[in-house]
Amino acid sequence: MQLLGMLGILQVIQLLPILWIIQIIPWIIFIQPCLASPRERIIGGSVVSGDERPPVMGIFNFQPSSSVKCSCSVISAKWAVSAAHCIVEKEHFINGSCMEEATMVKFLTVCEQLPNGDTKLIFPTQKEQTPRIYIGVDDLTTELRDRSKKFLVDYIISPKDGYQGGKYGSFGGYDIILVKTHLPMDLNAPINVCIPGPDYTFSNPNLMIGGYGRNRRIPCEVNDLGPSIFQFCKVDNMCKLKTQQYQQAKCNVQFTYNNKEYGGCITEEETPSARNPICSDFRSKTLLTDQKMRRMDLNEIVILEPSSLAVLTKCYRIDPGKYGWCGITNNVIDGKFEKTEDGGIETDNGWGICSQSCDTANGTISGKPKVKKAQILDQDYCDNNLNMLRGKLTDPYTVNPKVYCVAYNETYKTAFFLKSDNGSYVMLDNKPEYHSMLGRKNSWYIRSVGSCLGDSGGPLYEKVGIAYVLLGITSRGIGKLANCGGIENPTHYVRMKDMLVWISNYIPKDDLCVINSN
Repeated sequence: MQLLGMLGILQVIQLLPILWIIQIIPWIIFIQPCLASPRERIIGGSVVSGDERPPVMGIFNFQPSSSVKCSCSVISAKWAVSAAHCIVEKEHFINGSCMEEATMVKFLTVCEQLPNGDTKLIFPTQKEQTPRIYIGVDDLTTELRDRSKKFLVDYIISPKDGYQGGKYGSFGGYDIILVKTHLPMDLNAPINVCIPGPDYTFSNPNLMIGGYGRNRRIPCEVNDLGPSIFQFCKVDNMCKLKTQQYQQAKCNVQFTYNNKEYGGCITEEETPSARNPICSDFRSKTLLTDQKMRRMDLNEIVILEPSSLAVLTKCYRIDPGKYGWCGITNNVIDGKFEKTEDGGIETDNGWGICSQSCDTANGTISGKPKVKKAQILDQDYCDNNLNMLRGKLTDPYTVNPKVYCVAYNETYKTAFFLKSDNGSYVMLDNKPEYHSMLGRKNSWYIRSVGSCLGDSGGPLYEKVGIAYVLLGITSRGIGKLANCGGIENPTHYVRMKDMLVWISNYIPKDDLCVINSN
């Protein structure tokens, strides 16, 4: 595991108050510090086009559609990789029926069992539209009919140890497929994409993710300025799976506060923290305004009771900012839930500050290439996280998934104060045990990078010289909140260096770029 250089750590510490020194420590256990803005995400993030669009990234639609179903990662002129879950469930082509029972699939597929146990899905010429890849696309809605950017798929290779769906279950498996096109995808330019060799070491500051998936999510995500961080606003319970609002990710924010129902984030009223009498007293005596909190990089004030050090209350900013604030939901927003009552809004709980993603977005929901900075978490942490998905299962996976966990490791921006017997407030050292009183495991947390529907199969990469090194491909989010975001919701990316031997069985050596560290 690579650690931050001690010189870099000392330079950071010199710039911060003593209060924050203890909070730097958790960052060291992760491979790369995250410097991305909280507003940067594939949803609503950096759209690239033309020469800025990485050539490693494309669209893969197993079932032809005018919208993006999955992304893919190009690895040579006629080959790409994508996620196994981007095609039908594996049972439909390994049970001998060769997708005859997959009623949603209209085209003919010929399945061939290979000697090594892999399955080859072949798509002969026919009237029905068959799988295709789109390359060099800046906006699928305007370039859908551009034949120069559409490449029909000859066949797909699915590994015998392939992912079988769900939360890995007892089997596990590799969420990857190889996709072979009929014609070269080079668009009159070389495909400068490499796969890392077994001993390749990536460069920490330059990691990126990309995809053509959704640019907005159904629920509105709150930021880290309120008591509920990186969770989701409550939405209209009438926004169901088959409604247009749900399909277009335009479900309205809707919640109840002080016996009044609000449609959308509240921008014209102060946050509930303004009604907290202890917080009002604290602000009056310490003169700690919203402006000072911003300057000190503080989002949360926790006030402890003097005799027992129990939590009296928590204080947050009064001004909700440009996007307002909302009551949060305890539900996973999947379009299927029935109306349930959430915990309610209190002055220091049950609400959050609305983020940029709450701004009503118009235009198409997907189809434009987006990239952003990313962070690969420590592999031990990732493997432990992977094992936690097994729930009550105790036996190891039949096939252990080979994945990176990609997310942001961030620190709670919290200050602790003791309210003394005479009514004054004394600032305390920031200790882990104080965070535990708030129900936190650590003084740091993990939050999602925002990969969403349609980004599956897209690349985790870095640029080395003129080459794009494909480190991984997008598999799945694993947090309980889902919804393409949220706290404690890292995304799994299949490790390409562990797939190299398998890939080399099919792609000629001269057609594949493999890069190793010096």
